[in-house]
Amino acid sequence: MKHVTLLAALLLGLTGRAQTLVATSFESWTGNTPDGWVGSKTNLPADSIQQADQNIQFGAYAVRLVNGTSSHKRFTTTSQAVTSGTAYNISFYARGNGEVRTSLFDGRADGFGYAPYNPYITVNGTTWTPYTQQIVAENDTVDAEFILSVRNTVAAGGHLEVDSVRIWAGAVNPPTDASIHQIQYTTAPGGASTLVGQTVNTGGVVCGVANNGYWLQSGSGPWTGIFVFDSSPVALGDSLTLTALVEEYFEQTQLNDAANVSIVSPGNPVVVQAGTTGTVGQEQWEGVLVQVINADCTNDDIANSFGQWTIDDGSGAVLVNDLVFAYTPTLGVNYNVTGLVSYSFSEWKIEPRFAADVEIASGLAEQLLAATQLWPVPANDHLTVEVRMPGVRYQVLDATGRTVSEGSFTASRNTLAVAGLRAGLYTLALTHEGVRAHVRFTVAR
Repeated sequence: MKHVTLLAALLLGLTGRAQTLVATSFESWTGNTPDGWVGSKTNLPADSIQQADQNIQFGAYAVRLVNGTSSHKRFTTTSQAVTSGTAYNISFYARGNGEVRTSLFDGRADGFGYAPYNPYITVNGTTWTPYTQQIVAENDTVDAEFILSVRNTVAAGGHLEVDSVRIWAGAVNPPTDASIHQIQYTTAPGGASTLVGQTVNTGGVVCGVANNGYWLQSGSGPWTGIFVFDSSPVALGDSLTLTALVEEYFEQTQLNDAANVSIVSPGNPVVVQAGTTGTVGQEQWEGVLVQVINADCTNDDIANSFGQWTIDDGSGAVLVNDLVFAYTPTLGVNYNVTGLVSYSFSEWKIEPRFAADVEIASGLAEQLLAATQLWPVPANDHLTVEVRMPGVRYQVLDATGRTVSEGSFTASRNTLAVAGLRAGLYTLALTHEGVRAHVRFTVAR
């Protein structure tokens, strides 16, 4: 069936837009290759790119893309000129049975030159259906290639047929207001965010800081944490808002290209989610600050495990990583471990942030904590510490784990001066007869 009127309308509409790069209905082929396609980044085999000629959306031909595997394959344009910061709309009609998404190769510094892929569109039907996705260039180049990425095509459904592709420069979609829960929540088997490729306005409390970014958490429970790839100077406990791009980086949902980072208030409490070693390694806990207790170290070979060690509280094992803080464990010792849940190299991990996040689990440590009280919380000029044990040494650690003061408590009730400390979250490390315990407190200004 030929929709000449529809094509004419589309072409007329495009003439009033910004620059049009591609407008094709796959009418021209050289041998078995559609003209203007099969660029250097195409890895779909030649025999999987087929000319379709039955019940076409427009004209005489469409392209049939065949990839019955779950690993995506690229079908790309030939070289196109793109401008950094410009948004490009990719629209097309599709039918059949399979999954398709779009992206762009522009030689950018990260992602091996590829833009983050948009979410997959599931196509399942004989009716031609229009779709549009948007991608933003990050590099000026004349050698860009726009990508149709396909997977899971089904022969019985005719694989995946595509027609009437239009690619044009247009305005960047305005940011969408979204909570961290809305960004992270997904039912997709691979765990990809439903907002991948979209720019969002969001916010939360900083619950961990790394060299290349920080973790934000909003509220408590599952789906409430996320990593932000950003160099803004933030501190643990900062409540902030920002605008950023949702991306999947090696199957971990992240926020990138952060802008308008604004600290609303410092020194906010950081929520720690209680968990077990066998359950924290799930998609819903990605980016969330968790604590597991009384977990046995079952592998301490950090030298041959990329700095990672393994703990198990009886519910299943999980890795402890050294992205932010490195610790040397002892095999067979039980630990309480606090940290951010991350995913890399197909493995779930807990990322401790500083020394106070790793402590030896013992009944004596619990007794020391039970014998200790702090007030006021938050503290301002001073912090009163009541310790009902003699000879307790203390260290006050800032959010980076740096010792800002230390000494010994000589009485049951003691006063620590905190007027000189910046607002934020601190840890009081207590040591008594070789037993170490940690209490967190906040300084407000």
